[in-house]
Amino acid sequence: MKVRRFLCLLLLLGLMASVANATTDWTGAVNNDWGTGGNWTSVPTNTERRDIALGSPVVSADSIAGVVHMGRTNTGQIITNNSLTINAGTLTVTSAGTELVSVAYTDAFTNNLTVNGGNLVVYRGDGTGELRLNHVYSATCVGNLNLNGGTIDVERLNKGSNVSGGNFTATGGTLVVRSRIDKFGRVDQGYSGFNLGGATLEMANAVTRSNGIAGVTIGEMQSTDFIMNSTSAVVFDLGSAAGTAGTNWDLLTSYGNYTIAGTLFARFTVAPNIGDSWDVWTVSGAYTGSGAFDNIPSFLTTSWENGGTTLRLTYVPEPATIALLGLGLLALRRNKK
Repeated sequence: MKVRRFLCLLLLLGLMASVANATTDWTGAVNNDWGTGGNWTSVPTNTERRDIALGSPVVSADSIAGVVHMGRTNTGQIITNNSLTINAGTLTVTSAGTELVSVAYTDAFTNNLTVNGGNLVVYRGDGTGELRLNHVYSATCVGNLNLNGGTIDVERLNKGSNVSGGNFTATGGTLVVRSRIDKFGRVDQGYSGFNLGGATLEMANAVTRSNGIAGVTIGEMQSTDFIMNSTSAVVFDLGSAAGTAGTNWDLLTSYGNYTIAGTLFARFTVAPNIGDSWDVWTVSGAYTGSGAFDNIPSFLTTSWENGGTTLRLTYVPEPATIALLGLGLLALRRNKK
């Protein structure tokens, strides 16, 4: 009898632990339907899936209507130390609200939202749809956003004002930002800044939902250091050099100190001419920077203009083109002789 009671107690404790530290894996193995059990691991029913990952009723095959709070269910139940992992498929959260996803909602708990593959898409459609790591500014809850592969596509990525309230970490994958990154703070003020890590930052249009030209800000609401390392990358789409930044080519505006490393990629939306230039990054305010890109396309040169506050890209001929041009001139001279 005592053995049975002991085993029952162990079972009860195990069940309590599984609820308190719920781990939900989105695999997308069957389809993109939030309500299909085969798309998930570790969670037996649709009701529990919605409660643990805190979604609202499904309105289409691959989307959730409403706000997703990873620390509280839509019935007010507290889910502690929660993890949601996306391994494949597409999970879209959209609503008329602004804060669409909050990773951490409740005091004293740590939640993790991880993307290893597939796509996490958070949007309102006007540039204000937000994924926030720390919902309550003064709370002790911690929300971590981890990108290891796949794509996180957000209009706004907002840490919240709590210094230790979570962070963005990346070992790979692509972060698409359609409006702004805010409130990761400055290192000299006790914050960590926004560390791109091993991710590729790509800017895209919020309203048209296209991957074309965009204007994106970092730290406009609260000055934020932008930090790249040797595994980081940033992509700039370049259009007409006679146009306007943010309309004809990507423009990144940062409010905070910056560290540059990694790779700069460029994609042309129109054919460039030799000597065309684009001011793709503007540092607003009296902030300082250091470092340089480890890799840039061979057809571009980079320079910091306006006292080091503007990054300019200039189109130059490929080395092979220069060599062919030289051979052509040599042949011309010989013919004249």
